[in-house]
Amino acid sequence: MGQTATLYRIDKADFAKVIDRPNDFGLFKMTKGYEIFANSFDGLQFVLKKGLDKKNQEIAEVIFYPKTFIGEQIDWSKADFENLQDNFDFERQPVYYHDPAKVSEISELLDTISLDKFQKEFNHNELNKAAIYPGDIWNDKTEDSIAFNVRHMLIEFHRLKSIFKIAKENNEYVLSYVG
Repeated sequence: MGQTATLYRIDKADFAKVIDRPNDFGLFKMTKGYEIFANSFDGLQFVLKKGLDKKNQEIAEVIFYPKTFIGEQIDWSKADFENLQDNFDFERQPVYYHDPAKVSEISELLDTISLDKFQKEFNHNELNKAAIYPGDIWNDKTEDSIAFNVRHMLIEFHRLKSIFKIAKENNEYVLSYVG
């Protein structure tokens, strides 16, 4: 197991349900599609940002970490664990999302990066040197059964482009859960 980022496509009508009930809105019943990026999303982000200007780097930085959210953001560094209520819900978290305008902006950025350009920007040594999660396992092997290499990351990049393209075409929201 490890860190995973999951992106969910949600239409506008169902997004209203998220706003009404951010802690219990039935995500799996309303999602129009999703992609799971297991242990690879930080690597994707690192490679995507290479060679981009500042504005586009800022767009790439929020792909998995949207700035907009619904619900209460908890600052765990300031939490008073000694005085928490007995019924405190540790699972509660804000719902981070991209609205259709941001989805379009991200999709348009991803469209400017070809698979060939992404492949040229991938450098396993840079990922390892920068300690990009999951750390020191990025490699240049080519076997199908080996992950964290250019072949694996091209597949991940294609999936990332695809979910944002479909969400843009359907004017949908994209929710992001990282954990």
